[in-house]
Amino acid sequence: MKRYQEIETETPEKFKQMTGLSQENFQSLCNKTETYIEEEKKRNPLKQRGLKKSKLSLEDCILLTIYYLRHYPTFINLADVFEISESYCHKIYSRYSRILAQAETLPNRKNLLENPPDTIIIDVTEQPIERPVKGQKPYYSGKTTFEVQVFFQKT
Repeated sequence: MKRYQEIETETPEKFKQMTGLSQENFQSLCNKTETYIEEEKKRNPLKQRGLKKSKLSLEDCILLTIYYLRHYPTFINLADVFEISESYCHKIYSRYSRILAQAETLPNRKNLLENPPDTIIIDVTEQPIERPVKGQKPYYSGKTTFEVQVFFQKT
């Protein structure tokens, strides 16, 4: 993985392979995010107080977030690539994943059903845990055990 200044000169195929977005879509996402952040600062001027200048550019922050969502590396690896600490890397990911979700405004459910979007970003880091069917009774109350047992009996 490289920083944005290094990968923006790559071929369009290589850029899309790394990020999952074309260069035009990536720039559009950066512009929307920058506009959203500026509107937030105007709407709430107190959010500007005490903010230090970030070591990373806006493009690098978005690249970090999108790269994490596409490849799921550890934050230690991402921090090494962007030459920041692991905790700051997590902070950037948390902040910009929220901002990206709000900057890319989605219509309500009715509009989504009538006009389906071309692309959807889904974060699938949380997966259901399969629990054992046998021998769980002494350790668990049994409320969801019944549902899990029914699930396993059908398959």
